Amino acid sequence: MTRTRHHLFRDQRGQELIEFVLVMPLLVLMLAGGVEFGRAFYTYNILTKSVRNAARYLSDTQISPVGPGVIAASYVTKAQNLAVFGTVSGTGTRIVPGLLTNQINVATAQPRPGQFYVTVTANYPYPPVFGFLLPGITFRPKVTMLFVGVVVYGT
Repeated sequence: MTRTRHHLFRDQRGQELIEFVLVMPLLVLMLAGGVEFGRAFYTYNILTKSVRNAARYLSDTQISPVGPGVIAASYVTKAQNLAVFGTVSGTGTRIVPGLLTNQINVATAQPRPGQFYVTVTANYPYPPVFGFLLPGITFRPKVTMLFVGVVVYGT
């Protein structure tokens, strides 16, 4: 009887399978985390580039020096379309899935007389593939550029 017990404890058949079953959830979690982080980084990068393009577009338009500076609503709409669709016409596929034009905000500032800055900000709630890894993240890229366009003074 003791010889049979001794043989069972020394038998290593199936040991690799048990180790694999114990380690597999950790490996899957690490793989999912890497995929999710890469996707989030890619989305943030694309979103930042689109916000930068919108700010660049607005920095070369017309502005009225009333108060802190007012950009015409048509230019703001075109910049929002540029940030969302990549075109000022607002047609085509969205650069980032689920991004809406009302999530793109435009502001101007005048720190000194005759000097204006245009700031474009996006508020994009990131939809993760694996919700348990990055839940409830909102990307908020912000780009500020010096206004170099035409200042239109009232008559």
